[in-house]
Amino acid sequence: MAIIKKTRERTRERTRTRTTPDHVDMANRMPNNNVMKCFTAVFKPLIFTQLVLCTILLWTQVDVSNHCSYAKCIVCNEPSKMPILRLWSSTELPDYFDNIQNIFNRLGYRNQPMSGSPSWDVYWCHEYPGREFFSRFVNARRSTDPAYQKVNHFPGIGEIVTKSRLVKEGGKFIPPAFLIPEEKDAFFKEVNDNAAKNRTWMQKGRHQGGVLIKDTKDLDLKSPTIIQEFVANPFLIEGYKFNMGVYIVLTSIDPLRAYILDSTVSLRFGGKKYIHGNYVDGTTYNTDIKGRQMSYSIASIWTKLKRFAYGRIKTLNHHFQEKGNSSIVRKQIYEAVRDVLVTRERPMQLHKNSPPNSNNLQGIFFEIMRCDFLIDDNLGVHLIEINMSPDLSADSHPSEKIFKEHVGFNCFHGPLLTDVRKHGVRSSSLSSLRVSDINAGIAVCFTPKCVECQEKDCSICTHCMSKEAVYMIKLAYAEHINRQNLRRVYPEEMTREEAVTYDDTEDVNLSVNNRLTRAWFRAKCIGDSYWCN
Repeated sequence: MAIIKKTRERTRERTRTRTTPDHVDMANRMPNNNVMKCFTAVFKPLIFTQLVLCTILLWTQVDVSNHCSYAKCIVCNEPSKMPILRLWSSTELPDYFDNIQNIFNRLGYRNQPMSGSPSWDVYWCHEYPGREFFSRFVNARRSTDPAYQKVNHFPGIGEIVTKSRLVKEGGKFIPPAFLIPEEKDAFFKEVNDNAAKNRTWMQKGRHQGGVLIKDTKDLDLKSPTIIQEFVANPFLIEGYKFNMGVYIVLTSIDPLRAYILDSTVSLRFGGKKYIHGNYVDGTTYNTDIKGRQMSYSIASIWTKLKRFAYGRIKTLNHHFQEKGNSSIVRKQIYEAVRDVLVTRERPMQLHKNSPPNSNNLQGIFFEIMRCDFLIDDNLGVHLIEINMSPDLSADSHPSEKIFKEHVGFNCFHGPLLTDVRKHGVRSSSLSSLRVSDINAGIAVCFTPKCVECQEKDCSICTHCMSKEAVYMIKLAYAEHINRQNLRRVYPEEMTREEAVTYDDTEDVNLSVNNRLTRAWFRAKCIGDSYWCN
């Protein structure tokens, strides 16, 4: 008890010593309360007035008489001034449209039914809209010139996404294939000439339909189908076969401009573990049928995604690294996409003027596709098919929902909708670009020989460009600076060293617009590393 009493006394003593004359003097040195009240009375109204003026100035920087961006619409509650998304399907709207609408709603769009007003900003078609739609669109645009409008399909996109046309053209990364019954004789010749290879063949529909693996003698050689070599040595993860979906954004045909979503991929796994040579059960080798598994169903994939916060690409690279250098897979994918687009560019350009008078629709159409790749156990890349209007429906699993939203935001909110994102509805960000913004800044433009624009090297000087060429380059500029997680696959990105040493004689067979665009990107890269790979 004595110890406790002493402790209490010491505590009281310390408390008394804290209020020393010095502390009292310091308190007395504080400004008089009346002085503080006077200061507040004078300056508080001034601060409030300044805030009000700043708010008014910020508000009036953008013309709100005609347009109202998403952020302002939340405040001013003017849905009539929000951009319009119009969805179209020849049948009942698919389920995946719900997620499309959600993404566009968050970007500031309001939905409009197919039977609504003809006014719209983005026209999203599930199927290929056909010649009649494009004719109506072109006629309407000639009279109103709505430069802000976007349509999610190019005329002639079937040249790329139709299975029969893709396999008929073939390519370095496309397994050999034959159209049945037209190429039945060629198929048997291929089988007989390479009998020693003991290859496996699969049969699939030309449009939609499952994949069946059969002996050569059991194949259906009468129905319109496709017979294609089956990749029998797929790269396996935990024993499961999978395919990898890479998202492509096509923004122009002439010149050709295309981008790859470089931040993520879709993954679909077989429903059962793959057994080489045992193809009775389709769920072991077919990743497109009911019973397939997604990334969250595979333990090693889900652990890296969830526990270690790996992205899908980094997770795949970790598995590929076990076989060698994972970067060769990425390099092959870029090469495969570029090869298909360049090969099919000329056939697509034949549709550029179909419907008539559509050659002035630069920057109006875009296309989002998904290229499905299969990786073999030697890290070889095989392009299986290209899908138009890939499924973006929100899966019940949270990770898939986030994944689909990520794909949507990058593909819609990147180079496609830069006008709306930056300057509100029906206002083109291109109009705010100065010619000096797109100037390549090369020294030759300031030399006497380029005054008359007679030399080939002067073609990328802005004063030598036509009005149409300047608009085309402005589109390329706007897409590049707003690309987010998209990476340009064509014209291919280069390092500065590659741009300096590039031999442009390789471009002699390209169209005029392609040559100009490629030369402009190289010049920008040489002048500023921001434009390089």
